[in-house]
Amino acid sequence: MQAQKSPRSPWRRQSRHTTDETAGHRATRTADRLYAEYKEPLYAAPPLLQRMVDAGRLGRKTGSGFYPYA
Repeated sequence: MQAQKSPRSPWRRQSRHTTDETAGHRATRTADRLYAEYKEPLYAAPPLLQRMVDAGRLGRKTGSGFYPYA
């Protein structure tokens, strides 16, 4: 019996604009919590994302994020 292949991998199902779709502030909040728990620099929020959140560029809901939304 041959295994069936999925037409798309789970990674490809996600939008390429995932951070803009889910809002950057959620991503930074999650990263901050992980960093606080494990104290691993790997889990810290990326500086670019943190600057965008501080500037109010939260993704689709504010009209700007990594991409402009009209």
